[in-house]
Amino acid sequence: MTSTTERPSDDITVELDDNILDRLANLICGDDGTRHYRTANEITRFFNAAGWRRVKDLDGGRYRAVLETLRGRRRDPEALKAILLRLADPREYLDDDETRVLVTQELNELLAVEGYQVIYKSGRPVLIAQTPTMNRPAMQAPVQLTASLADVVSDVAFGEQLKARLDEAQACWRGGAPTAAIIMLGSILEGVLYDVALSQHSDGPAPTDHLQSLINLAQAKGWLPKDVVDYAHVLRNHRNLVHPKKQFTEGYSPKDSTVRIAWNVVVATINDLAALKPPSAGTTGSDDNTQNQ
Repeated sequence: MTSTTERPSDDITVELDDNILDRLANLICGDDGTRHYRTANEITRFFNAAGWRRVKDLDGGRYRAVLETLRGRRRDPEALKAILLRLADPREYLDDDETRVLVTQELNELLAVEGYQVIYKSGRPVLIAQTPTMNRPAMQAPVQLTASLADVVSDVAFGEQLKARLDEAQACWRGGAPTAAIIMLGSILEGVLYDVALSQHSDGPAPTDHLQSLINLAQAKGWLPKDVVDYAHVLRNHRNLVHPKKQFTEGYSPKDSTVRIAWNVVVATINDLAALKPPSAGTTGSDDNTQNQ
């Protein structure tokens, strides 16, 4: 997901520093020690697949030829954007999605200093703009959001609020504020589960926004797999760091790796809940029970 400074892809003019182009050439070529090694012929096909139709057979060394090709069109923002998107395109890594994840992670770490990021919408890569940062993210293959909150949350305005919180959580993560990020992510988990619980409810007592109860309900109904449920309870406990005294008495300070787990829990939850079918019976939307954990 993205920061609150996100701009649509169509509004982005891609400009890349020479040092970034150097690293980008390495990422396209790969080497004997990487999973994404490309031969000269594969590199030519890669450029053609990105729409660079004028690229023929590459002369000389792979890296030098790729770098010269990139620099030859460095003033063409649409061409550069196409290269970035092709590097993250699942169609470039058929039957080897793990390599795509690794390449996309490295690509986003590289683009962070330029103020860009590749995300996925409907299974296709999209380039967004954000605030450039020297704190390059080291996400180690975070779970990717493949669903829209609009497909999960029944109320449009509430969905937009949760989307804003997800953006803020990632901004906190990237900005080196793990405690704030975890608290935000815990609130998103609560909000999404609560909305789904209400929309799926057909009889009996209406669900509350008590997070532990919501997680247990999601497990009982089979909405989430057990591994996600288990980590959701971990996030629930960490979310309680919103109480300063609790954090002080426990002597606990979350790290980047903790936020990564929390992020993966929330995104995996959204992805899984998006696959739920609407309930066959009527739903209730009343909401008088609100209690904090």
